[in-house]
Amino acid sequence: MKLNNLRALVKEELNKKLNEEYQDKFKMVGMLISNIKQRPQKEIYSDIRSITGISVISSKEPLEYSEQDTEKFKSILTVKVDGYPWIVKGGFDRTKMQEIAAQVRKVPGVISFNINPDNITTI
Repeated sequence: MKLNNLRALVKEELNKKLNEEYQDKFKMVGMLISNIKQRPQKEIYSDIRSITGISVISSKEPLEYSEQDTEKFKSILTVKVDGYPWIVKGGFDRTKMQEIAAQVRKVPGVISFNINPDNITTI
């Protein structure tokens, strides 16, 4: 890698990090696996929306509904988070997103919610 390319890459990463410190809204995308036989999907989504800081969720199904197992129903969930509740209490950053993902996993009917740290971005 050429020195100029390396400098540009470092500069870009530093700018991202510095800009992120002043962000109050993040978005994360992950694979949600839920048991919709045990509990309707609308109720699961309603409970996820009620988690502190979550402002919007949207989902896409990677497979047709008829092809999915209702006990391990897969959907790609996009969660938008507003950091205001934490900013008032002293701080909000990317690490809070992991805490929110852990709260999503605790919702009744959710089997797992897997996110890749690369899929957490600022809005």
